[in-house]
Amino acid sequence: INGEVEVCTDKVSKDLKADDVILINSNKGHATLAKKPNSIAMVLHIDPGFFKNHYEKLEYLYFDCCSNNETKYAIEFRLIRAYLSEMILNCNAQTLEQKLLFESAFYALLHTIVSYYPPKEILSTTLMHSNKRIKTIEKMIKYIDKNYMKTITLNDLAEVSHYNRNYISQLFKTNLAINFYDYLTRIRLREATLELGRSDKNISEIALTNGFSDIKAFNKIFKASFEKTPTEYRKQLNDDITKNDISFKKEFLPFNDENVNKKLMQYIARK
Repeated sequence: INGEVEVCTDKVSKDLKADDVILINSNKGHATLAKKPNSIAMVLHIDPGFFKNHYEKLEYLYFDCCSNNETKYAIEFRLIRAYLSEMILNCNAQTLEQKLLFESAFYALLHTIVSYYPPKEILSTTLMHSNKRIKTIEKMIKYIDKNYMKTITLNDLAEVSHYNRNYISQLFKTNLAINFYDYLTRIRLREATLELGRSDKNISEIALTNGFSDIKAFNKIFKASFEKTPTEYRKQLNDDITKNDISFKKEFLPFNDENVNKKLMQYIARK
């Protein structure tokens, strides 16, 4: 909706800007990082089990759907944005009319996806190896999420996953399109960025409590990612817009956010 978000998944890294759309398959690892202050995204999680009654061997299928500068305003992506917007605006449905609008938007969204981007088939041997890799990556990602504020090495992950460090390094690169240290840095940046907006800690303290060796290293990496220093970034944050759900370490917008609702209505009008 606003800003810029980097998405790393399935061997590629993409920078998504306003109005871009991406579909991430349930059997694919991914990492995201907001690259600008007040970056806002609509996110919908669809239970893969929903499709089980419609597709045989669902586990062998995947969707290939991602917009770019040339396609983001094509009819299919206009429809996807519009139906997502209708779902969000009616997700707290109180009346029968609102509930029907929500459900009709959901089914229209799925119809759009499968019509324009019908699922493709994965070879069974590829899937078997893929599932094994994903489970290994998920195990390591959980370890990183729990220990990012500490020193973490490939040897630590080798001990956790019971694979050698060279294989682990290859897993990150081939599945997330970034190496282990880049992924770890993104997690630390994500957490440090949240603290810049939700705490009164000084920059040095934020750097150290989120795993950076010192403030110099933090400033260098932060500026390389956001093209501004942590101090400059903090000044741009608007704390009044967002409310933080600390238990999930994500920020969610209230349903009555005027600016967001205005954008959602524009999406609906343009379908």
